[in-house]
Amino acid sequence: MKLHLLLVGLAAFILMSILASSPGLASDQSEGFKQPMSAADIPKEPGWKHPSYRGWESLSVPGLVATFYDLDLDRQLDYMVIRKVIRKASAEETTIEKAIEVARFDGLSVFFSHPVVYFTNRNPLFYCLGVDYRRNCRDIWVDIAEDGLNGNEELYTLSTPSLGVR
Repeated sequence: MKLHLLLVGLAAFILMSILASSPGLASDQSEGFKQPMSAADIPKEPGWKHPSYRGWESLSVPGLVATFYDLDLDRQLDYMVIRKVIRKASAEETTIEKAIEVARFDGLSVFFSHPVVYFTNRNPLFYCLGVDYRRNCRDIWVDIAEDGLNGNEELYTLSTPSLGVR
């Protein structure tokens, strides 16, 4: 459990460091102070069959897969969820049908990319709203329990420092 929390903390730190160094976030700050959004503002993930689905990719942070959406269908990304990779398999040794069957049995999601099949947690670790053209997020929530949208998600924001930060 401690390793899990350490990995989640490390992933959050790396993700926040990447996002903090992005010049794209400076434009958000120049628009004035925005009220932080609540967990109730996180939209339910539409899924890959929905018209807003725009694809997925394995992130440069090892062990994370992002799925992208254009919720308002204006041809610009605006929502992203990030899942933790549980295990990988060789696409040459596993059929799509077998991978889907294994994922269903284990309660996981599956992503195919030759030569790798990624098995991830069913529910996201991070939810991101306000995705810019470089795939940086304006508002990020983390769901440490990875138990789906149920109100226990915590907002991470770069414009409001945490308590104890000087």
